[in-house]
This record gives sequence, structure tokens and C-alpha cells, in this order.
Amino acid sequence: MTKTLIFILSIISITCGAQTIDENPDALYYKFTKAYDELNSIKLANLYIEDAEVLNLYDHSKPNSMKGRIEIENYFAKFFKSIQDNNQRIQLTFKIENRSKVGNIILDNGYYFLQTIRPNLPSYFSYGKFSTVLEIEDGMWKFKTDATTNTDFIEYENASVKTIPDRYELLYPPYYDNLLGTYLAESNDLIVIGRSQSRLYAFFEKTNEYRGLNKVNATTWEFGNTIISNEKTKTIKFVGNNLEIYDGGKIVNKASRKYFYTNEKVTYKNAKGIKLGGTMFIPKKPNGKAIVLTHGSGPQDRNGYASIIRLLADVFSREGITVLTYDKQGVGESEGNSDYASFSDLATDALAGIDYLITRKDLALSKIGLGGSSQAGWIIAKAIEQRSKDVGFVLTIGAAGSGITVIEQNIYNTAISMQCRAYSKPQIDYAITQQKYFFDYLIDQTKASKLDNFTASLAQDTLIRDWLFPTSNQIDLTNKNQWFMALEIDFDPLSIWSKYQKPTFMLFSEHDDSTPSKVVKSKVDGLKNKQIKTVLIPNAQHIGLNTTDVCKNEFTELTTFNKEFFEVMKSWLKGL
Repeated sequence: MTKTLIFILSIISITCGAQTIDENPDALYYKFTKAYDELNSIKLANLYIEDAEVLNLYDHSKPNSMKGRIEIENYFAKFFKSIQDNNQRIQLTFKIENRSKVGNIILDNGYYFLQTIRPNLPSYFSYGKFSTVLEIEDGMWKFKTDATTNTDFIEYENASVKTIPDRYELLYPPYYDNLLGTYLAESNDLIVIGRSQSRLYAFFEKTNEYRGLNKVNATTWEFGNTIISNEKTKTIKFVGNNLEIYDGGKIVNKASRKYFYTNEKVTYKNAKGIKLGGTMFIPKKPNGKAIVLTHGSGPQDRNGYASIIRLLADVFSREGITVLTYDKQGVGESEGNSDYASFSDLATDALAGIDYLITRKDLALSKIGLGGSSQAGWIIAKAIEQRSKDVGFVLTIGAAGSGITVIEQNIYNTAISMQCRAYSKPQIDYAITQQKYFFDYLIDQTKASKLDNFTASLAQDTLIRDWLFPTSNQIDLTNKNQWFMALEIDFDPLSIWSKYQKPTFMLFSEHDDSTPSKVVKSKVDGLKNKQIKTVLIPNAQHIGLNTTDVCKNEFTELTTFNKEFFEVMKSWLKGL
């Protein structure tokens, strides 16, 4: 049971002399989080007055207290050393829910969130509540009394006040995963709730509308007229296994959870022994087929960028396909570090998903394939190169890895991005040439002077400075924690696709700003591999959202998925 922290004002001295101070009391909490970031017990102890008292009143341990700055410093020095000894980092976030001033003393009550960041392991999260007394010493606010106890995630989350510092906070999976799934509305629309690492998403299947939700508290979320918007046109409230949609305070729709599939959390290891965490989507009416959905670029969890993996898993499993999604290495519940991972390494993770599904005899699977969007094309190609016999079919979306190298993809992306920002053709040509010289140098270090001299010749053009890649003396070729060092930038997947003789579906979009869809589709079609079916849908962007222009790709501008996007994939899957 959570303890209530009570401060008896009669034991607090409020007789300190009249002092003036310009510093906002919030600054004290900022300094506290900074000391935690640095694991600096001296800095932290100096945020307390000389005779301060710290009280730990946690349910899981015996209450203890520290009196005086020296004792406080010794306590935190021991704590921080344990963090350092384990090569960990900690990140602290505060929420001050209420504040009052009594004479020259400030009384604060609020919550904190502590994330312990562990190398090659999932982070550990804990939540607590605090009551503090602030007093002025040496012209600065400092802690006179600091009492903490534990609380749960919901209490922290429902304190809808700003955080100190203003952090990019990840959603808490043990709670929010329970909200995900398919809801059947009174309007007979299916509403699919998914999530990224930081927000919930809602897909309205009847209209293909897609909305990123803005958090009010744990159960209340708002959204506007585009996918990402600060507008508050409608509100979604989660009530048990139901959700309610409000417009201006009035309920306009209700929906109840509909179970087309069951979810099962799983863990398994790749060939190198790295543990991966994932989620199974097991259909109520399975057809014996299964697909492992892998990721695009970046530190993605099992739900994917903008929840695209979760949404695909929902749609596919409703078609009878068993789906396995998983966290990329170093994200969520997966160990390892994908920052150092090559396409071959990431392919090993995808193949580990297939291996896990093979062990699940209870699912009676007859065919297991790989799927994914964007960077997944190269990953899947590498998986086929390693073990084509185990990959029963392939489905890719907007994947440059269907037919070009990372070098070609980056140059296309730069050209489009600069065009959309109205750069002149000479400026675009200069930036692209410099990037080509950069990639040439990575492959052949004897070309360093060509890169460096050309880059120096562009130094005066401040408008394109942000588009230039590093020079040779700015690159550590031994550091694999850089995408251009970790990934096989000149890997051409075409020869692999030409030999792969199992069902393959490659979906491209007309206005993709990341993948030159027509070029890649043409190259794949030129292979004349009868097992590969390619489709180019009009008026769509990289992950299938409706757009009319390659320069109109921001979520703040877009509203819906293209009506063909899910339908063409479902149609192909039915024919497997």
C-alpha cells in the first residue's frame, strides 16, 4: 500500500531571515536531475542545506533516514558507485503536482520517474512520490527535508503536469499494451489502437483515417484533423475493454474490444545468444501461414515506426496469418545494441523469429515468411542470402533494399529533401557530389583528398552546410556505432532477388520520398522472376499514407492511408 507522506509544519523552522532570491525553485530539481545524469554525489549533496534530512519510506524496504549533508553525500556516493560498477546510467524525471509557500519555505509534493539504462539489456523503470521542504541557503533554494516513497505508474502518469526536465518520455508497455487491439464501434467501424514508443495511434478502418493521439493522462487521449496535430478536435477515453470518443464533451461513438486474435508475449534467442522480446498475434481462425515482421531504420520496438508494424500485424492476423513482431536489439525487452548491427546481424534476428515459430508445433504452421517496410528490404535479402530455404515467402513495403544500395537510397533521399526545400539545382548537385565522394572514401580510403578538397570548396556556401557529410579526418573508421560504418552501404540485393524462387510481394508508392519507387520497381521487374509480384500504388507515400506530392509527406499534413494499401497485401496473402 502506498504511504501518504505527511509533514507536520510544527517541526519545520520557518524563522529564517528575510532573503531575496531570483532563482525559480524548479531550478533546484533541474540541478538534481543533472547530478543524477552525472552520477555526482558531491553536486547532489550540495543541493541540500547543511542539516537537511532525507527520508526513504518505501514499502519494499525498511524506512531509513539520513541527517546532514555529509551523510547524504555518503549515501548517494554508494548508490552511484553501484550504478557505475554495473556500467549503467540513470535518468530522473520529476512532476511537481502542487506547491505552497509558508513564510520563506516552499512545500512541494509530486512524483518522480527513474529509468535505469543498462548496456545491451532493457531499461529498468521505477516510480515514486515525494514531499520536499525547500529553504534558502547562500541565496539559493535547497532541500531542507526530502521524503520519498514508492507509487505505481498510473499515479505518476495521471499527474498531468509538466515534467522536470522536459523529456521525451517513452510509453510504459506493461500498462499501454493492454489498451492495444481492435475495437468494434457502434457505427460498425473497426478502430485499431496501436502505439509507437512514445504515443498511441488510432486507425479507423472504414474511412482509412489515421491519428496519432496526444496524451492527457493514462486513459484519456486527444487528436486533431491530421495524423500528428496539436489540435484537440476529439477525445478518446479508455474504459475497461471499451473506448469512448468525444467531440466537444459529447460522446459521438463507443466501441468494444473485439478479439480476432490473441496476443502472447514471447522471448527467444538469436544465433549469437542475444535475447529478443516479441509479441505473437495468433488468429482465432488461423490458416497455417505465419510472417515475422522486421523493422525499418532506427531504434524501433515491436510496434514499428508510427505503429506500422503493429497495424500490419493486426490486419494480417485478422486474415488468418500468425504474426510475430519483436523489439530491435537494445530496444524494449531485447538485449544487444542495433547501433552496431549490420544488415547481416539484423537478418540473424529475423531468422531467429522463424526458428522460434518452427518450434511452436502447437500452431501447425505450413509456411513461414518475412515481411517489413523500408530498411527491411536489405535485411530480408540478407536473410535469404544466409538461409533461403527457411524463408517461405516475402512481403516488403517501400523497400529500397528490393533493388538498390544504401548509397543510392541516401542520394535519392537527399535530392528529394533538398528539392522540396527549394534549393537550386547547382546546390543539390554540389551536395550530392560531396556525398558520393564521402561514400567513395568509405569504400576506398585512398580517395580521402578528393572528399576533403571538394568539401573545403563548398565551405562558403552556408545554405548547404547541413547537407554535407563528414570529411576524412572527422570519421573514426574503427567506430561501428555509425550507420555508415555498421551497414553494408554498397550491398546490392538484386542478385539475391533474382535467385529467390518463392512467393514475393513488393509494394511501392508513387510519392515515396525515401525510396525511388519507379526505379526500384523497374529493376526488380527487369529480373523477370515470375515469383516476384510488384505493385505501385498511386497517391501514396513511404508507408502507404495518402498524399498527392512527394514533398507532402509530413504527418502534420496527412490524414489517411491509401485505400489500396492494405487491400492489395491482403489479396496477395490470400493466394499464398
